[in-house]
Amino acid sequence: MFECTICYETEDRDFRKITSKCSHRAVVCVECVNNHIKSFSNEKQILEIPCPTKGCKKIMERHDIKNIATDEIFENYDELAYKLAIQKIPEFRWCKAPCGAGQIHLGKDKAPVVTCESCGSQSCYIHEVIWHIDQTCKEYDENMKHSDFATIDYISRETKRCPGCSIPIEKNGGCDHITCTKCNYQFCWL
Repeated sequence: MFECTICYETEDRDFRKITSKCSHRAVVCVECVNNHIKSFSNEKQILEIPCPTKGCKKIMERHDIKNIATDEIFENYDELAYKLAIQKIPEFRWCKAPCGAGQIHLGKDKAPVVTCESCGSQSCYIHEVIWHIDQTCKEYDENMKHSDFATIDYISRETKRCPGCSIPIEKNGGCDHITCTKCNYQFCWL
């Protein structure tokens, strides 16, 4: 009977090889490996997850995570991988309404109105805000120059932009784990 090196439990523990590259004995139980994967992917928004065995720095590949993670944890990991990959496409924009959808906008700044295929809301491709009705992008830029500088200063000092949708978020207490109410992206405030 083995003892998990993380939770120190021995009873009813499942031990498996964590990565295909690990050469050490399995000393961390599957439950603790799942918590480790969840911590990195859900809470820290990190896809490169190292083996939790002390002294082993091997990175878990997607197939390693699929083999050991619960269906729910793997689904969350896969969704994060998808969101991070799709955001790298320069023409991709998240919907600025709270529907959580996004799409590639091929019109770029020549046709800056992005109409969400999921909810129908309109956003500005250039400014990444809800569409500025009755204003061209040039007029919007001019109005922004003359906007309330105190508000801009407050937003720059007291908020952070969500890595998922770029909306400013104000932390109002609690822990540093933030879940964006607009796109459900999770990140660490620090």
